[in-house]
Amino acid sequence: MFCETDAEAFADPARELIFQVARGYLERHGITSTDLVFDPAQHRTMLNDGARFQEILQRVALLQGQHTRRPVAERMKELTALAEAGIRRVEAAAAALPDFASFAEAQRQGAFAGSNLEEWIRGGVALARLLARAGDWDKKATLCLDVLDATAEGSESHGMADQTLAEILRLQPAAPLLFGENANRRRMIALCLGMGGGDLPADSHAVLQRLRRQLAKQALPRSADALRARLVEMMHGTATIFSPEPQDEWQAMQGLKRKIADLNLFASDPDIAASLMRRFTRFASPELLNPILARETEIARKLLFLLQLYTEIDDANARFELQGILTHYMDHRDFKTQFIGPQTSREDFASLAAAISGALAAVDIPEPRKGRLLEQFRNQLAAVVKPSGARNNQRGIGGSKDAVIVRGLRFPLKNWSPVGLQFGPCSPALTSKLEVGSKLSVVVEIRNSLVSLDFTAEAEVLRIGDGIIAARYVCGDVVMQQRIKAYFA
Repeated sequence: MFCETDAEAFADPARELIFQVARGYLERHGITSTDLVFDPAQHRTMLNDGARFQEILQRVALLQGQHTRRPVAERMKELTALAEAGIRRVEAAAAALPDFASFAEAQRQGAFAGSNLEEWIRGGVALARLLARAGDWDKKATLCLDVLDATAEGSESHGMADQTLAEILRLQPAAPLLFGENANRRRMIALCLGMGGGDLPADSHAVLQRLRRQLAKQALPRSADALRARLVEMMHGTATIFSPEPQDEWQAMQGLKRKIADLNLFASDPDIAASLMRRFTRFASPELLNPILARETEIARKLLFLLQLYTEIDDANARFELQGILTHYMDHRDFKTQFIGPQTSREDFASLAAAISGALAAVDIPEPRKGRLLEQFRNQLAAVVKPSGARNNQRGIGGSKDAVIVRGLRFPLKNWSPVGLQFGPCSPALTSKLEVGSKLSVVVEIRNSLVSLDFTAEAEVLRIGDGIIAARYVCGDVVMQQRIKAYFA
């Protein structure tokens, strides 16, 4: 923001710039840039705080000088004249503004119905006066929501309330009240996604619930930017977000990526995409990659994971390392016997082989290395010890009452085995969010003349086609595992 006129000096972008350069000062004094610009009492406090006024202006001048290549001293002189003239105009507007005890009373006096600069300043003074009276941060945020409800979208007062609310959402002193005293990063992410249209936790603050409804019906660009900034902030750093177990963290991050992709507020934001990319790149480091690979006993599943990880990152060094690991497993001396486990059926073997071959063909590995990997895989696959058993074609065929329930949606069970499921047709609302390797929590219901079973399981997608999902599953209930084995025995 490069202010040249009085109107630009009072506009939303100018206050956003003030927030950026004076954030520490604002947090120490428990105010927003709206207070600092439109409250004469805050002018006096700042001017009495040593050289703080000149320090803030100098930061703005330095920032703008980098972009315009104009001398900082020249810009500093212009900013000082603009700021001093602005202070005098605010003092005059504040002196002329009648007193009021509430937002409703200020609204009746037309404080937020301005259409020219003087009326905009009057509205800013009114908002700053109400913010000072509000006290707590949640009350300040509620006041901004009241103004947003009462003013026309696109008006100066509406934009001012949006910009002020956006600051409150980012200010550290406001976080304990709005997001919770003990809100960790996982909780903060859930709240941001909820306000952006996802599932908002039921115990979230009333301000956040109201903001979610407001964002669904109005364009609030500044508040939306604040939520995106919060989300990026929560994904920053190297500490795990969801679990210290690398495999669980990987699955949780995959789930987070899918949730973000489903929300228009976040889906196309480049900063969020870059944060996700950095998070996924961490899984290429030995301390995370080695435990994940160690948990997979089958080379086929190691290869699938490595190929999926490769597509999630763009760091050249990490990708080069992954190419080397892929080559290592392709050359593995036990490839023939460890490509799949003894429990794998012929159908699951075919699904895994096809998934790896397809992923290799599509992956962005430079030629001719990709060509060599594909040829090597096909040669190795020809020598693999194939499974001798197939799914039980009698007991494994799903009946009319058999079903798989995913995310509350019920789908017909086509066939199943002690380790695999095939169900569908599934709705595009589900299949569009899945890919080979996606993890699902499922409920399986079996109803026939021989047995009645209900069990929950963790499933991994092996294949998706024509709405039909094939998945490998693990039932964590030991007693239920024995019943399933006994049924197929």
